[in-house]
Amino acid sequence: MESSLWLEEGDTVRARLGVCLRAEGMSVAEVEATLAEAEGYAAEAEAEVRRPSPGRPSFLPDPEVDAADCAARVSEWRRVLTLMRAEGWETYQSARDETGSRRAAAYENWRQGIITRAQEDEQRRRDAVHELDIDLRLDAATGRRIRGLCARYGISPERLLAQLAERAAVTDDGTVTVEPFTPS
Repeated sequence: MESSLWLEEGDTVRARLGVCLRAEGMSVAEVEATLAEAEGYAAEAEAEVRRPSPGRPSFLPDPEVDAADCAARVSEWRRVLTLMRAEGWETYQSARDETGSRRAAAYENWRQGIITRAQEDEQRRRDAVHELDIDLRLDAATGRRIRGLCARYGISPERLLAQLAERAAVTDDGTVTVEPFTPS
């Protein structure tokens, strides 16, 4: 059973995706150099956590979150380097990395789902601009006629009025006409 993308820690997921994308096509030596750079950043971030920071402005990133993110990236760079050495790869190819490619595919599916839902929501908003939502008050006799027609054809009053409006036409002299039709 394949594990879910979201069962891992957020820092690990972000680190894995970021490292896999950045490592694409890198040689072992380049991965080693990048790992050393990441270890330096992680050490700086860890030192920042230990350093007292009274009055830290709220717009600065949380040092503990930053340190956890750096540690996750170091861990992922080590995993990639170990994998490359164990498999004898000269360059990193994410397609050959089962762990990295599975996570990248799961992330991409999730991302596409978010994009699709956002596009659907936007389309619904665009469609809603053209909707008309009214509260209609009719006299008793007209209301009875509308309810009677709706009962006869098995439709709602909203549906009947929508069908009337769809078929309404304005003549040259300004009168409104509706051709005979069977409501559905």
